[in-house]
Amino acid sequence: MKKEIRYIGNYKILDIIGMGGMAKIYTAIHIPLNRVVVIKEMGRTESRRRFKQEAVMSSSLEHPNIVATYDYFSIGQSCYIVLQYIEGLNLAEIIEHSAPFHPQAAALIMREVCLAIRHAHDNSILHRDIKPTNILISLKGEVRISDFGVARGEDSPNLTSTGTVVGTPFYMSPEQAEGKKLTLQSDIYSLGIVLYEMVTGKKPFSGGNSQAVAAKVIGSKYPNPLLRDPHHSLRLSKIITRAMKKSLKRRYQTVDQMCYDLEKFIGWKNIVKKEKHLRNLCGEVEHIKQMTTVIRKPGKKRKKKKKSKIISLYLFLIALLAGLIYYLIRLIQS
Repeated sequence: MKKEIRYIGNYKILDIIGMGGMAKIYTAIHIPLNRVVVIKEMGRTESRRRFKQEAVMSSSLEHPNIVATYDYFSIGQSCYIVLQYIEGLNLAEIIEHSAPFHPQAAALIMREVCLAIRHAHDNSILHRDIKPTNILISLKGEVRISDFGVARGEDSPNLTSTGTVVGTPFYMSPEQAEGKKLTLQSDIYSLGIVLYEMVTGKKPFSGGNSQAVAAKVIGSKYPNPLLRDPHHSLRLSKIITRAMKKSLKRRYQTVDQMCYDLEKFIGWKNIVKKEKHLRNLCGEVEHIKQMTTVIRKPGKKRKKKKKSKIISLYLFLIALLAGLIYYLIRLIQS
């Protein structure tokens, strides 16, 4: 890391954890309070107005399932948002190592995400970019959603031109992929996709590029989650299917409705123990990641060892055959 970015205001930078055109993400220590935080720096392609709008929107949302926003400030031409640091993993990492999830585990995570999105919707804010990398699960078993970078208030001015597509193609609703006006139900469709991926271990739509994925989201049918789910949970499949209806009339009208169906599926006994279940899930993934790192090299050595044993066996057989031939020749000559 360059020396000139060791400090940003009152924050000592620990590490860069993300970098792109939209933003740079750091972990840092807030020196006066000795608190670890995440700092998001405005990227080259981001507008100052949009960046400030993200800070204002996210700071207005106080909820146990939403990453807290602590501060917004600028130094010269650079702008920064200070966010709560969550020690744990994002959902994409957990899906990579553990999917497909048990239906109960998937429903528990999605129920927590729904509570966060319901709070945003109650404050007339659309997230517009719900995806596994924006869903964090702490080592304590808490689920929080982050990154309101493309979020928009229903009554706030639109900072993107008409027909502009925002969000991540794999997790877009059909209306979002077409660049049409979004509603609260657009977020619900994205919730359905994330739940689909947790349960099946696969995305419902795939393609070689963003345009190909968007085209499938708009016009293609996705494989039935019931057939891809190794546990074949009919009830959870119905929740996913209803959340992912292309028709707004047939889709869940509110996140509250989806949350209610998830709670009925989970049962209150499991909801009470949710943090224990999610702690175990996080712990398993951390263990798998460590084991993968430790085991990789010894695995190669074992392969070489096995290869050398086979070569030795071949040499022994050749020597045995040569000895037998020599013995037969001597026998014939005598």
